[in-house]
Amino acid sequence: MLHHYSSKLIRHGLAGILFSLTAGFILIFSMIGGASLSPIPILIEFDVPGTIKGWRGVHIGMMMNGIMAVTLGCAMRAVYLNETQAFRVFSGTIIAVWGNCMFYVFGMFAPNHGLTMEANAMGEASLAGALAFLPALIGAITLFYAVISMLNAEPSD
Repeated sequence: MLHHYSSKLIRHGLAGILFSLTAGFILIFSMIGGASLSPIPILIEFDVPGTIKGWRGVHIGMMMNGIMAVTLGCAMRAVYLNETQAFRVFSGTIIAVWGNCMFYVFGMFAPNHGLTMEANAMGEASLAGALAFLPALIGAITLFYAVISMLNAEPSD
């Protein structure tokens, strides 16, 4: 069953990378003010919600989270985890990956950047800030658990 959770974690990582690649196109659209059909000199102009900095964060952050999930999924195969531990490592990691995704996306629309539930030096509290902060906080806690579980696991035979 460990292989099952490892494979699912790798798939979530690849989905995170795919999300990152999509965000990369949105970043380009944000930077140039629309969708270009380059090398054909056609630009379909439109405004992309959010900021260039925000979309760069989504693109890079989700790429790193996807790589992290693939790496932990592969590393799960090198240690001994019982069924419960394997499920918790898998769950903790995917909660972190997709919680961070919500942080990146909603954080770019939050005056306080989703760094706290309340107002902070960056700006006022908002619903977008709460939707960014809470999933990321839960993800950080579950990821700590997953990584510590992997650190404490015995090498597999």
